[in-house]
Amino acid sequence: MSSAPKPYETHPEVFRLDSSPRRKLFQERKQSTLNAHVVDSLEDQVAELLIIRQPKLKAQPEKLASEIRREIGPDGWDAYGVWAWFPWRATWVRLLPESAFIEVRTNRNRNKINQEEQDELGGKTVGIVGLSVGSSLAVTLAMERICGRLKLADFDTLELSNLNRIQTGVHHLGIPKTVAVARAIAEVDPFFEVELVSEGFTSDNAKEFFEGVDCVVDACDQVQAKANLRWHAREAGIPLIMETSDRGMLDIERYDQSGQAFLHGRISDDLLQEMRSAAEWTPAYFDAFIDVAEASARGVESLQQVGETLVGWPQLYSDVAGGGAHAAQVIRKIFLGDSVSDARHYLEWNEQLIESVN
Repeated sequence: MSSAPKPYETHPEVFRLDSSPRRKLFQERKQSTLNAHVVDSLEDQVAELLIIRQPKLKAQPEKLASEIRREIGPDGWDAYGVWAWFPWRATWVRLLPESAFIEVRTNRNRNKINQEEQDELGGKTVGIVGLSVGSSLAVTLAMERICGRLKLADFDTLELSNLNRIQTGVHHLGIPKTVAVARAIAEVDPFFEVELVSEGFTSDNAKEFFEGVDCVVDACDQVQAKANLRWHAREAGIPLIMETSDRGMLDIERYDQSGQAFLHGRISDDLLQEMRSAAEWTPAYFDAFIDVAEASARGVESLQQVGETLVGWPQLYSDVAGGGAHAAQVIRKIFLGDSVSDARHYLEWNEQLIESVN
């Protein structure tokens, strides 16, 4: 009988060194990973930490060296910081302690995001359903630490044709999209919390998915999932963002505000209930979400060819990356209490260029 497959590794093991038992545990674990790659730039990281706190130290090497000794403390380098083991890379990386790591990694956000705002954002959770367009948004949220936790839902595995818009490597082909995106985030920030829902968002797990979520993102293709996301978002009283790559269409749906109709009033309560159990798209469903009359000419042409000459709706990485950035900015503004209205926006850069030329 074959054994059950080993779960995919998506989070590094992090070993703190601030006590003798923890250092012993780390040494034992490290000795069990022979021939592993080791990256140790801790001294440079500590110097950077101190310089961002006191920028003038950059021009005072002797004082900087003194401050480094003070930061490390009497127990020395062996007791400072953490080691992170990335099993999918077979690599050990030495890093600053968590709070110092986050301080340095987010330093260049200042003062576009001040420290008080950064701390507030760190307590937020965003749920993302769909990891083609959603993958770019997930990475952007983690890069800026616009939230401190992500829930990622997608049932699909990574295929070669996904690599025009999901930023990962060919070594990840065949694994769940959730795993590929979680690893990409962990390699930037091993302290960032990511929860995976690799069976995708369903009516069965919807209630659990929404627990603790402060904002939800619709980046999926299934009409039933899109309808259920809105129903649960309104029930939970949290905002929903939908980023659609065609013409940079971005929907901001403020279900955290009372009296909001579904998708700016485009979908009635009765129609949404019908969609919640729908197995397939219909022209009426598609028009309710997309508004075919407002779609790009190439988008409409492509829609007519899906299933004939095209496998699916085309998506460019430039559109996906731009959409992820725009959606992340909106989420940050909502979390920080800025005035953001329930509305649909079109953020098409090509159209702006054409208008400026004309």
